[in-house]
Amino acid sequence: MIYPKDIVVVILGGGKGTRLYPLTQKRAKPAVNFGGKYRLIDVPVTNCLASQLNRIFILTQFNSFSLNRHVFQAYSREITRDGFVDIIAAEQRHTGGDWFQGTADAVRRTMDYVLYHDPKHILILSGDQMYSMDYQNLLVWHTAHDADVSIAVKCSSADEIAGLGIVKADKDNCVTDFYEKPKDVSKVADFRQCGEGLCPPERPFLASMGIYLFDTDVLLDVLDSDEMDFGKAIIPMAAQKNRMICFPFDGYWEDVGSIEAFYKANMDWRSGMGISAMFNEGNSIVTHSRQLAPTRIDGTHISGSIIADGGNIHAARVSNSVVGTRTRIGPDTIVEDSIIMGNDRHRANGSFEIGSSCRIRKAIIDRNVVVEDGVRIENREGIQEAENERFVIRSGIVVIPQDATIPAGTII
Repeated sequence: MIYPKDIVVVILGGGKGTRLYPLTQKRAKPAVNFGGKYRLIDVPVTNCLASQLNRIFILTQFNSFSLNRHVFQAYSREITRDGFVDIIAAEQRHTGGDWFQGTADAVRRTMDYVLYHDPKHILILSGDQMYSMDYQNLLVWHTAHDADVSIAVKCSSADEIAGLGIVKADKDNCVTDFYEKPKDVSKVADFRQCGEGLCPPERPFLASMGIYLFDTDVLLDVLDSDEMDFGKAIIPMAAQKNRMICFPFDGYWEDVGSIEAFYKANMDWRSGMGISAMFNEGNSIVTHSRQLAPTRIDGTHISGSIIADGGNIHAARVSNSVVGTRTRIGPDTIVEDSIIMGNDRHRANGSFEIGSSCRIRKAIIDRNVVVEDGVRIENREGIQEAENERFVIRSGIVVIPQDATIPAGTII
């Protein structure tokens, strides 16, 4: 049996997060705001704490200030005396001062900190995925199958696999092959699992969820190489050298590494699906508790939306949207199918961050943005990709970067 005290968790903070740009322009990917009042990092950390795993390292190197601050504010009161949630940023050493060169390199170069706690097992997670999982089930599975490595997998369709690692397994769930991010389905034609009864015909591929449980000695062995990336090199190597077992997962899971996926995950959450499962049975997502006053709403028709605390809303209508903390919206404004991330603090003059008579549709408005009166953000021409100094369009979604000001009367 594996006990929580035998586990150290390593959460990978990701690289520059270019696919999430401009949301990652001023913050690390795990620090991107989500769901009105949370950060992406809150989801894996909450899963850990709910699973009684409280020795957690978060590895990061890009724009880490806001992430460091959030980790301290959110989790310092949640950890018992024998636990921790610590940031390890890339650092210069006498043996070398380069940045982390990949996920495997990041773990390799921080193993001194991990091994100090003498773990028997190391759980490696991603900091930018949405799911609810009791890792105790994974630990039990790992022991029951006498595994050296366990990898969480999810049945996926052919349309979903281009950005995922694809696992081939036998009828005993033992991994026999691994292919990272196949751009052509023909490359993994013989990876289809429906013949083994592991997946339904419409979702015949086992996709890696980026959740790996290693016996410590096995991880040290496969890291004793020059390989830089887990998905491309370390996992295929481990599958060849060790007993790797796939752990089937049938719940909600979304990799939010792109603007489109991030938007979708927020909309799932807004509609009561997706990560909202974490609130079943009275549970909650652990985050920084701001102790804000309730949002004041005056004359606004609200439907299908989530409204966080600390706001002041006078809009005409807010529908199918996520509205973050301290959001201020002026009269006669319409917000539809959008994510308004809110503000870090109220403006001194008390004016509205989103002014009057604005129209905002299918947009992401980042933190501390000022949208002046009469602005229209609608992408009426249906442009799929665009970028300038004031906004970015990805997959048809208009993104206004953090701290931007959109002048009165602007049409996007």
